[in-house]
Parts: sequence; C-alpha cells; structure tokens
Amino acid sequence: MPMTPGYHTSGLLLHDPIALVEPLASMGYRCVAVRPRQGMLASVSSSPGALGNGSRFEADESSWERLLQEARLHRCQLVIDTESSFLLDDESASMPCLADSDEERVQKTLDWIQGWIRLAEQKPGTMVTFGSGVHSREEFSPGPSESDLERVASRIEQIAEYARRRGVVIALRPASGHAVASVAEFERICQWLPESVELGLAADLGEMVSAGEMPLGPRLQRNAERLKIVYLCDHRWPGQPSRDLPPSTIGRDDTPIGKGELSVRRVTETLGKIGFEGPAVVRVEGHCEQGLQIPRLGMRHLMQCHWWQRACQQTDGGCERG
Repeated sequence: MPMTPGYHTSGLLLHDPIALVEPLASMGYRCVAVRPRQGMLASVSSSPGALGNGSRFEADESSWERLLQEARLHRCQLVIDTESSFLLDDESASMPCLADSDEERVQKTLDWIQGWIRLAEQKPGTMVTFGSGVHSREEFSPGPSESDLERVASRIEQIAEYARRRGVVIALRPASGHAVASVAEFERICQWLPESVELGLAADLGEMVSAGEMPLGPRLQRNAERLKIVYLCDHRWPGQPSRDLPPSTIGRDDTPIGKGELSVRRVTETLGKIGFEGPAVVRVEGHCEQGLQIPRLGMRHLMQCHWWQRACQQTDGGCERG
C-alpha cells in the first residue's frame, strides 16, 4: 500500500471542517486532519479560565457524527489532531504539559486525549496525534531532566494502553518548546518506555527544521518503524517561530507548499522509497483567507512527485489537476 495523501483543515479556519471533506476528496486528498476547537466538534465545560475547577471533555455528538458520515461517504481516513488552543484555559494556548508535576493539571490533558481516542474508535483507521505540551526548561539545558522524562513516559504509557485497548493508533508530535521537542528527543523517550508500548511518531517537517534535524530524509528513515504520520509543510528560512508567539506550529504562519525553500517533494520521494504507508498530511497555516486555493496549489506541486502521484492514482476518485 502507498502513503495516503492528506490535508489538515487547521489551515482553513474560515471554513466548516466537516464541509471541507468533499472538496478535499475531489482534489485527491484521501485523509483529512481536524483540530477540534470550541464550538467546532467539541467543547470543554468549565468556569472561564478555571483549569482546576472541574473542566471536562465534551464532544458535540451531532457534528462528530456528521464528520464521520462525510468521511465514510468520500472514503477518507480521519486524523484527530488533539493540540487545540484555549480549550482548558482561556489564558493559555497550550494544554498542560505531560511533564508537569501537578497531577490534577495533567489529568485535564489526559482526559482530553483519551476522549478523542474513544471517539476515534467509532471509525476504524482513525488516528490520534498529540503533543507533549510546552515545557519550561532551565537555560542551557540539553533536554528534559530525568524526572521530567519519567513523568512524560508514565503518562504516554497510560495513553498508549488506553488506545491499545480500543484499537486506535496514536502518534506523538515533537514540537519546539515541548517536553519532547524533536525527533531525537522522541527517540530518547522511547527508551524510557516498555517495549510493549505502541507509540507512533508524528513527524512535522517544520518542527524538524526548527530543531536542526537536517537532512530530513535520513532522520525519517531511521524512525521508519515508528513513523505513523508525516505533517508536510513549507516555509522560508530561517524557519523559526516568531518570538511573540507561543512555541509549536499552532499560530505560526507557513508558506504555501512549493513556495518556500523546503524540498517537500524530496521528502515525499524518501517516504515512498522507504515504503511509508501512513498519511502524509499537508499542513499550511496562516493563509485561511485564500481558502481552497492553498490545498489546490499543494496538490499540483506534489503531483510532480512520482510517489505522491502514485498514491493518488491508487485511491478512488483520482486527483484534481486544474
């Protein structure tokens, strides 16, 4: 089986993500990634800004069922990107970090991720990706402390066991400023986990570049066994998030695929050559006013890659070329 061409609806914030399934499928994308937000697919009930006062996960069952129906109708795989902003705390864009020593705070993050794992179970093949959370490190620290790693590993093991019992594939997305900030740190955290733990890697090209993990191809190939999904993005050098924005790709502007200086096609070729069979999801944030023009540009550019073209041709419906 080839990789699955996908698109992340987080870059189309002015559109209803449920209504986007049909046009994205018509372009040739066979996977749709969604990031739930307040009033869209899910909500969290709590007092404003009161993270510790009984916040709890709530799914909008009607909109979730609509999304499932659209995905089934157009034979699209779903990816749930759980890294939503300002849901558990009106003042914080980030979920409580998995390295946090405050068990009550972290439980909010665990509840949120596990809630989406329960919903993902309703459609076999649906994948759930999550981040480890923004983590404050000591200056000049080479990485998380041993106590941080122990807490992160313990909580990931809990999430992984929850997903295993429900047959849902999960993948951790390393991101700048997070407790697990790079693919190299992902490799390290895996050493802290029992071999039985099934944790996938959600590799984000933008975050890999920010972490200096170049060239990208060999790093992906080295982690081929755990690689479950790749978020494809493009940007101009130096490619670092603005200092005025919170860490991670949330809130960061990307450059439309093919318009920047990152060889996304070359990465896609590498994925094809190593036999990657998971979703390769185009993620372009910060250009929502251009609407569906952006995914069309991405598809046209990536269709110049043999392996991407092959993946499109082996799925129903073909690809839109106009």
